[in-house]
Amino acid sequence: MSDLDISMLSKGLLAESWHVALNDYIIDLAWCPDASKLAAATVEGSVFMIDDHGDSAHFELIGQHAGGANSLSWRCDGAEFATAGHDGLVKIWNGSSGRQLSSLEAGDSWVAKVAYSPCSDVLATAAGRHLKLWNEQREVFYESSDHSSTIADVGWNPSGLSIAVAAYNGITLHVPGEQSPPRKYNWKGSSLVLAWSPDAKYMATGEQDSTVHFWHVESGRDAQMWGFPTKVLALSWDSSGRWLATGGGASVCLWDCSGKGPAGRKPRQYDAHSSKLTQLAFQPDGKLLVSADAEAFLMLWDPIKHDKIIGGVLLSSSASCLRWCEGGKLAVGQQDGKVVVFQVQSVAGKIAA
Repeated sequence: MSDLDISMLSKGLLAESWHVALNDYIIDLAWCPDASKLAAATVEGSVFMIDDHGDSAHFELIGQHAGGANSLSWRCDGAEFATAGHDGLVKIWNGSSGRQLSSLEAGDSWVAKVAYSPCSDVLATAAGRHLKLWNEQREVFYESSDHSSTIADVGWNPSGLSIAVAAYNGITLHVPGEQSPPRKYNWKGSSLVLAWSPDAKYMATGEQDSTVHFWHVESGRDAQMWGFPTKVLALSWDSSGRWLATGGGASVCLWDCSGKGPAGRKPRQYDAHSSKLTQLAFQPDGKLLVSADAEAFLMLWDPIKHDKIIGGVLLSSSASCLRWCEGGKLAVGQQDGKVVVFQVQSVAGKIAA
């Protein structure tokens, strides 16, 4: 990173509120819906609850997945959260006490993903080629193994009425109770990550072959964007659904998906990092974007208005998770086991023209 870029970090719009050390790679991290606490899972399988006290935090180890953990998700009412592990189990935890409520068998020896619907108590689990949907009584009411490979990622439609599955050969869209068999969006490639646009118009996938694929959900039309130096593991939509930020190298690329979509358009490109991006995250209720790289730099952008970074910090190790909550708080999980929460200061009047 150049001296000029380092000097830009002194703008200081990211103010640390607190940090805790969990002493193992943070594989997943999530705010509860009211942002009063975080749940964290480590690569070795430990599950933690962290209470946010504003300028300090208290954490507690509440349980373990034998062999490691992969994913976690809060229910929309905050009453519970779920974790997925290498032990073939999905564990359900009380959102207040942290007490384990139950264990579910997801259909394979390795559970990749758990994801609660954004607006109901339905839980999706992905293990091997198996997708299962569970109701509040923790009973399976829908399941499908109609996937051509191990499931890499899942994503609920913003309405919570359907769920998309990314694997080899494209996306499979499941609408329980309304559609059988599931709808296929075919593509001869290996999708790694999936992201719905907030307006549900598009699905985007990051691909093993260093491309990004866009799907028009209604029509099924697709477009492919290439030229990335590495496989694309970081995708994030802005809150309007117009802009998609992608990694796949050291540059942040911003795609305009308005009108007829991104096909034929060149992306905006933002350069400040000197190593490949590991994480990207737009604010869910604003226009700011954070990006993190392999050298542990965390950058803050206002990309719709400015093409330069507006703030940033050097972390103690590379970020493995970036999680915003409303009100400008950002939680960062790191590879060294540290969880840091930043408060984003008011941007107005602090950015040079």
